[in-house]
Amino acid sequence: MRYFLYTLVLSAVMLCSCSDTDDTAMILPEEATNSLPDFSFLNFSTQGAVLQYQFDVSTQTGIISNLTVSNGISPFIQRVHESGDVAGMYSGNEVWLKNLRTDRVVSAMNFFSEGENEIRNWTINSETTVFSGLHDSSNFDNFTVRVIDLDTNIVTTIPVGDIGQTVEAVYQDDHLVFYENREIDAGNLQSKLVFVNTNIMESLGIQLFENRSINGFVFGESNDVFVFFNNATYTRFDLASFAALDTGNSSLPVQLNGSEIVFDSKIYYVRAFPEPTVLDPLPAIYDITTQEETVIDVTPALEMLASENEWTNLTRTTIDYSVVTNSWLIGYSYTDATGTAKGGVAKFSNEAELLVNLEVTDHPWNLVLLE
Repeated sequence: MRYFLYTLVLSAVMLCSCSDTDDTAMILPEEATNSLPDFSFLNFSTQGAVLQYQFDVSTQTGIISNLTVSNGISPFIQRVHESGDVAGMYSGNEVWLKNLRTDRVVSAMNFFSEGENEIRNWTINSETTVFSGLHDSSNFDNFTVRVIDLDTNIVTTIPVGDIGQTVEAVYQDDHLVFYENREIDAGNLQSKLVFVNTNIMESLGIQLFENRSINGFVFGESNDVFVFFNNATYTRFDLASFAALDTGNSSLPVQLNGSEIVFDSKIYYVRAFPEPTVLDPLPAIYDITTQEETVIDVTPALEMLASENEWTNLTRTTIDYSVVTNSWLIGYSYTDATGTAKGGVAKFSNEAELLVNLEVTDHPWNLVLLE
């Protein structure tokens, strides 16, 4: 197997520094960097800091920043929600929305205060706005979406209606999509699908489906969304009108969470394997038209990389598909021969060929492609 192997090593001293200045890593050979997309990733350091690594193909450099010092972001982040170029970082009732392309940060110290009878179901974000789905009664019969614009501090409530415990929403292009599956009685399934237009701050209604459940959805390429059901079918909806555009058969073997990518009528996603299988997740492609799945087994190449460098504890931390380069970027962590924890980002083709490997001192979490 042919591949380019270039190493980008950042000083451990630099990573542990409390300086608020950016430190530029070594410049990589042009043939390596030109084949990569711009990307950024976060790492939650054991030194009490949120670190951001930024790779810029135009300057062929990697830069690492301490966001705890430069942006005042808490080192005790509990979860991250990605939306486009923005990483929403949540710590208790605090949130920071960091644009990883422009470096702009908006934040709120008390972005959500539950009322006496309110029960929060989920919270996600767009580039500058936080969305929370909640019930305003203990009967779970009246669902609303609370919208908090962190630029203006304006709070808007969008009524949705009678829907119970939902799957976490996904946001894209001024639309929230979420659903609920429930068993009405023994063997009788029912699902409800909700579209919310956040541009006009209105729910487009609730679609009810009897005798089937939703297995997930993914945003398409034409202002549409594909919704997959447990009866081996899918329906494609128009996001603007909530109208069904077409239906088809599906043999998609996994549940989707809405964050996957559709390109050229194919879905690019992470293939997880249920227990008792012990296989690590792998990149995969599903052709909507032919119903064929292609699983990209990157394990042999990663194992060879670890063996050649005497690494142990190699673990995949991120898997992302790049439309621009038609390739996969896989973040990983490992322990080197001296017992030091490190990491990197490896680029793979759709044929599982390892093309480029970039090593960094810390491993990536929440990698964002800046395409």
